[in-house]
Amino acid sequence: MNKKRIILTSLIGIGAIAAVSVSLTWAWYASSDRLKINSFDIDMNGNVELLMSTSKELNTFKEELTSKDLIENEFLFAPVSSMYRDTWFNQKADTPIFYDSSTPSLTGVAAVEEASTGFFQKRIYLLSNAVDYYAALDIEHCVFNYNETLNSLRAQELHKEYPEVSVDEITQKLNSLRDCLRMSILVNEEDYYRYYVIDPYKQENEDILFGGTLDNDGDGYYDFYTDDEGHKKEVIYGEVNDLSKVAYRDPINPNGEVETLESKGHFFGNSFDAKNRIDTYTFDKANSNGLEIAKEESYALSDADGLDTEILIPCYHGQPTEVVISVYLEGWDKACINQTMGACFETNISFKLLRRIL
Repeated sequence: MNKKRIILTSLIGIGAIAAVSVSLTWAWYASSDRLKINSFDIDMNGNVELLMSTSKELNTFKEELTSKDLIENEFLFAPVSSMYRDTWFNQKADTPIFYDSSTPSLTGVAAVEEASTGFFQKRIYLLSNAVDYYAALDIEHCVFNYNETLNSLRAQELHKEYPEVSVDEITQKLNSLRDCLRMSILVNEEDYYRYYVIDPYKQENEDILFGGTLDNDGDGYYDFYTDDEGHKKEVIYGEVNDLSKVAYRDPINPNGEVETLESKGHFFGNSFDAKNRIDTYTFDKANSNGLEIAKEESYALSDADGLDTEILIPCYHGQPTEVVISVYLEGWDKACINQTMGACFETNISFKLLRRIL
């Protein structure tokens, strides 16, 4: 057993299986299908060099933190986003802030709401009882994966409601929830302020854009607003630099009758997959010169490997290091759709003492 490793273990459990009214907003997820966390434990695996606590008081440090230490109240997971990170990071806030883009806009200026629920977040402290070390993720013992057994059970229940989709197909959709799972680490020290977002399934050259068109009202069309001249224009959501730079294509038929789309059913709906209205000016991304949509700043799990990794946490002898651990679902990841709701996934987040601080 490695004596320089700590492991954070969580089981992110089953969401509600109750039927959902199609009148609910389909933005990312509906509330009754959010995910529930069942446990979150931190243990030292017999480590005698690194201790932890939820308090700075030196007499509270120990080798293990259980769910009782970490979870005060049961809560539900729902999509949030790490967009607008500069708003808090540049001020050296002591806690990361996540945001929600699920509120439909009628004015063309999308609401940006701070998310207060829907994710796991805990402040812990690390303490070396020997010499000063850098801790790093131990990727060999990190697990971010779906729970095949529980997702299969969930799929069997969903199949009763949607018999046209096989249990295997539903299970595959539920399993894909892991692709939008994120873990972040804020090291909150005066002389060492760092923030790391880990995307366990980040693909090479993959960019997650924190903006674009969405169907937040669930009618099957991308949301629109009416400008001062009476023109209908698609709403641009998320973190963009300048809405005046948005270019639009002319409507196919400005005075045409818009077809009312048949509901796909809650399971098949999502905010990303929608149609353009024929009477609406539609977003022309290719010709929106000067428009910048923020991209997710994240690391792949493999980036945490090796002695030269940038993902480091200083752990000092006799001096607690404050760390904020967050586990969340990135709402702008295209894997974050209705068909993954109620899925179950498991995470094991493991840290190791990497090397001495010189």
